[in-house]
Amino acid sequence: MGRITPLLTNRKVLDITYQTPQETLLGTPETLPTAEPATPQIGYTVAQDDLPAFSITPYQKKFIAILIGAGKTVTAATIYYRMKKNGASVTTASGGISANTFYTWNCYFYNVAVGDVLELALWSNQTDSNWDYKAYQIQVSRLILLNKPRLLLPCNFAAVALHPILTLGNPYVYITGSLYPNHTDYNLPRISDATSYEALYPKDTYGIYHTNYGDEGYANSSVLKSSTTYRPYYCRNYVPTQIIMRGVRID
Repeated sequence: MGRITPLLTNRKVLDITYQTPQETLLGTPETLPTAEPATPQIGYTVAQDDLPAFSITPYQKKFIAILIGAGKTVTAATIYYRMKKNGASVTTASGGISANTFYTWNCYFYNVAVGDVLELALWSNQTDSNWDYKAYQIQVSRLILLNKPRLLLPCNFAAVALHPILTLGNPYVYITGSLYPNHTDYNLPRISDATSYEALYPKDTYGIYHTNYGDEGYANSSVLKSSTTYRPYYCRNYVPTQIIMRGVRID
């Protein structure tokens, strides 16, 4: 008996458009308190318009929020931070910064949703430290493109881009994280350019790929960088902006 439905779906093209990061550079830096502030200096509420836009709706996905807070020390200082999600502490840490040096906390909230309130509180053990820069962007990870069929044959990461791209405050990229494609929840070799695979089968945990900063590493955590020149001194991810595939009907 012949098969009634085609073995392969029609060719599908998923375009992913990332929103421009929200950035603020204060005209006058604000002095950091010497104890944790009751109200964090930096806060964003995740809105629908903050999310990447998809030309076709993926079956499953996870969103990562990138929050960046930066400033400068005068005296050598220990700069503290706390990440909060919906009023609850996510994590806290500190790092030593030399005198007359810019610091940048790169913070990553894993698995956020519209309506979540994300905050970053900053303080110092010195009275002459400040902050004056903040930024925010949402990225997507752990995509499952189709439910049935799951098997993609082929799967082409047709376009890959770097995000976030920051413009205020003399920014400089410290490091860029590669993209982690997945096949049956196993990492394939990391990529940083357009790459095609003969077949991918995304499972429930990692989907078709996951990002470096905010998922593979530093999920609900942070990276502290310092520089005498650059603020923000930040990290970027390679992320796919176009995926071309066909689904294979195996049921």
